[in-house]
Amino acid sequence: MFEIKGIRTFAMSAKDLEKSVEFYTKTLGGQIVKKVEPTEEQLKAGQVKEVDVRLGNFEVHLFDASKGPRAADPHHTLNIPWQEKQKAIKALQEIGANIEKIRPHRDSDNYSINVFDPDGNRWELSFAKDN
Repeated sequence: MFEIKGIRTFAMSAKDLEKSVEFYTKTLGGQIVKKVEPTEEQLKAGQVKEVDVRLGNFEVHLFDASKGPRAADPHHTLNIPWQEKQKAIKALQEIGANIEKIRPHRDSDNYSINVFDPDGNRWELSFAKDN
């Protein structure tokens, strides 16, 4: 199937984003590597504040859930070497994978395919040229 290179992120909703960031940075010693502050227009479209905290060789991706959890969380992302999108989709379809969605990454040819395991747990398969 696919060659898994490692875990990229654990993505989760944070009821109190500041407290969660404090836990992951002060308690676990992580480093903030990215913050997203959406514009008013993006907020209206459903985007929320985000903070990525690096812990060792992966990141915890925290989404502001002060107004409620996001439907897409929690989910976990696996690094997979890049390949043509249609080839990856076909391979998943041939084995009967439960594909939720396919989305492009911002400003690149990279993409992700979200799949569910038999128990409904969401996994994001990240096909990136730098994986």
